[in-house]
Amino acid sequence: MKIVIAGGGTGGHLYPGIAIAEKLKDKGIELLFMVSNRGIEKKILTPLGYKFIEQEETPLKGVSFGRRIKSVGKIIENIKIAMNNVDKSDKVLLLGGFASFSAGMAGMMKSAEIYIHEQNSVMGLSNRFFAKRAKKVFTSFEKTLRAPENSIVVGNPVRSVFALSKSKISPEKNILVVGGSQGSRFLNNLIISAAEELISNGFDIMHQTGERLYDEVIEAYKNSGIDTNRLNIVRYIDDIASAYNWADLVLSRAGSGSVFEIIYSRRFGIFVPFPDATDNHQYYNALFAEAKGVGVVIEEKDAKKEIFIKAVNDYYENFDKYRESIEKITYVDSAELILREMEMEYV
Repeated sequence: MKIVIAGGGTGGHLYPGIAIAEKLKDKGIELLFMVSNRGIEKKILTPLGYKFIEQEETPLKGVSFGRRIKSVGKIIENIKIAMNNVDKSDKVLLLGGFASFSAGMAGMMKSAEIYIHEQNSVMGLSNRFFAKRAKKVFTSFEKTLRAPENSIVVGNPVRSVFALSKSKISPEKNILVVGGSQGSRFLNNLIISAAEELISNGFDIMHQTGERLYDEVIEAYKNSGIDTNRLNIVRYIDDIASAYNWADLVLSRAGSGSVFEIIYSRRFGIFVPFPDATDNHQYYNALFAEAKGVGVVIEEKDAKKEIFIKAVNDYYENFDKYRESIEKITYVDSAELILREMEMEYV
């Protein structure tokens, strides 16, 4: 028997699986990840030593008819590969994204136990497809749209380094900007527009641009007359937990993983949800943090320099109120809850 953890396309679909795998790695249980071939998964999983199979992306929306036909062929090919790697005795955990579809189909055809974890506040298409066939469905939020009524609320598994940061909550002027594993051009432009004013007011900024956007960000800072030596600009942050510990404020998109990592790091989030996310799920993810008093939501259509700086200033002007809300956060070991529900007696 092995555990097949399937999902990917973004770090947000992958990291919950890693959090679960952390608890099983030294327990004598075989683990296999089925992920996309976008590159981010390989970069993350290889140094951790996990076995994984990459699957070619299969877009069906927003592409030509010919590309859709090609994608259907790739889907069939991916399912065949999954069938060769899933046995009836396995437990298959689907985390969503296109990379989980083939594993779900293989699990269904091999009569393996299927489990689902939905990270976001709106259940995605692939997870919805398999929900009725799954033994159990787990959600991150109490109110998860389109999830079965008998879903089990467990929160979103985060890696052990986020099990409530021990660093102090302080009114230092450190701002971290993260746009997810791919980076965000919109967030990049927003912080560039505000950087001069923030720096002149004593703020330090760490800016994760995303690999593909790094050069254009450097150029944009230079064109704005901003000395890039006054900022810490990086393509990607491997040790994101340390970056959160350094920061006091985090400007971020609102994937579920980012929201939970920021909350458990005891940091305040200024969330600008990606407006084109399926079913606008990032907006609802961010509302969860705002309702707990540990973040604020700025929709992209409203996210101008002045609004962003106002949100920054509001945090410091109301620091004691926000600190009290942050300190009330209780860590939930979602990974262990899921494994218990999966009847993993080794845990």
